[in-house]
Amino acid sequence: MNNSKINARRNVLKQISLGLASIPVIAIAGNAHAAKSDALRTALKYVDKAPTVAGVTQRCDGCMQWVPGKTAKDLGGCKIIPGDTEINPAGHCTAWVAAPAKK
Repeated sequence: MNNSKINARRNVLKQISLGLASIPVIAIAGNAHAAKSDALRTALKYVDKAPTVAGVTQRCDGCMQWVPGKTAKDLGGCKIIPGDTEINPAGHCTAWVAAPAKK
């Protein structure tokens, strides 16, 4: 057998092995991505129920930083807490800023 065929076969086997070895790493990383960012939530004093201040309920879904979920009632995200996809639309934190009025 010639060396180029042997090297090509070795390269294919290496690529297959690396692909199979990466499956558990991808699965673990995927689960970590959906996790809450407890440290940032604590720092921003995030709560699941928004207070009413001066007659305005400061809910996450009324904030400039809000990233909506699939529907209006689904959990969403926040631009200040990247990777946290479990933000309650009725929640609140100290970074709350009123979103511009919709036209």
